[in-house]
Amino acid sequence: MLRDKVRTAGAVRLNEIYPSLQGEGLLAGTPSVFVRLQGCNLRCSWCDQPLALEKSDNFVEIDSVVDEVKSFGVRHVVITGGEPFFEPNLDKLILSFLLENLSVQIETNGTLWNPGVEPFAEEVHITLSPKAAANFFVHGSVLKYAKELKFVVDESLTVEDIVKGNFLPFLRKGKVILQPEGNRNSMLEKAKEIAYALSRKGLAVRVLPQLHKILGIR
Repeated sequence: MLRDKVRTAGAVRLNEIYPSLQGEGLLAGTPSVFVRLQGCNLRCSWCDQPLALEKSDNFVEIDSVVDEVKSFGVRHVVITGGEPFFEPNLDKLILSFLLENLSVQIETNGTLWNPGVEPFAEEVHITLSPKAAANFFVHGSVLKYAKELKFVVDESLTVEDIVKGNFLPFLRKGKVILQPEGNRNSMLEKAKEIAYALSRKGLAVRVLPQLHKILGIR
């Protein structure tokens, strides 16, 4: 569909690029190259990437980003942040990866959207992680194209937060992940309790700690 196109010029605010294994969600264990963009519209208290929250002037040309990603020889790219949809040129970055026949995953809080992503959104694995800092608001277009929901289980998360009407289709399909915050034992126990409570309602979730932390990698 997109392979007859050419790369699109532009630049993105870049924090870092590095290879690792995807440690979260339904694709956990997948060899990946992480492209961490700079800037976020939320301020979650437990954020593990505080240095990626503020805007920066570290603009890097998209062609250079793509070339560096390709240099690792890994076919799966995870665009993370910060918040990827906070980057105006996110659509150009995604398209450039797709043109190189790379599989693309986006990790997003779901509050923002880029209409330029619409033509190829079905080709992207969108991991949606609704946040209490946004009162679990999610943009309708993100809900439309998301492949999974990932809830960080912290002190404040409740069953009621998860069973909101917009989230029920994901629950019914077993596409919801409960991720204990920081892999803490107390949050793992809470995640298990929430999972059992949802199961009694006939709703399926998976409890998955952060695999990369267990393996001692980034």
